[in-house]
Amino acid sequence: MRVRWSDVDLFGHVNNGAFLRYLDDARFALFPNMGVDASGAMTASLLVVVKHEIDYVSPLTFRQQPFVVSVWVPRIGTSSVDFAYEIMDEGSAGTTYLRARSRMVQLDHASRAPRAFTAEERAAFEQFCGDVPQLHAF
Repeated sequence: MRVRWSDVDLFGHVNNGAFLRYLDDARFALFPNMGVDASGAMTASLLVVVKHEIDYVSPLTFRQQPFVVSVWVPRIGTSSVDFAYEIMDEGSAGTTYLRARSRMVQLDHASRAPRAFTAEERAAFEQFCGDVPQLHAF
C-alpha cells in the first residue's frame, strides 16, 4: 500500500484513522467476501468489528515507497475471529510501524444475533492461521 497525502495529519505522520483504513483494506483484500457477495450485495451473514487493539510502534510519514500490511488469523471461535496485523517496510530489516489485532463477530443479517461459522467459513480462516501478535498491555 501507499501513504496518501490525505492520510497525513498536522503532525506530519499518518493519522490513526488512516491506519484503521489500511487494516480494513488489507483484511478485505485477503477475505473479499466477508459479508458481501461477488456483486457487492449484502449476504445473509455479516462480520462486524467489535474490538481493535493497536500498538503504534513508529511514525509513518508521507513517502513514495509502499509499505506492507501483513494479515493473519491467530484465533477462531464459534462465531468470532481475530485478525492480526503488522504494518512495516518491505524486507526483514525494515521498520515496523504498527501491530494490531481486531476481533470480529459473525452475525445473522436478519436477526443481528451471533451465528456460528460454517465449516466452509472456518476453513477459509484456517488457511491463514498464525501466532497471537505481541501487543503491549495497558
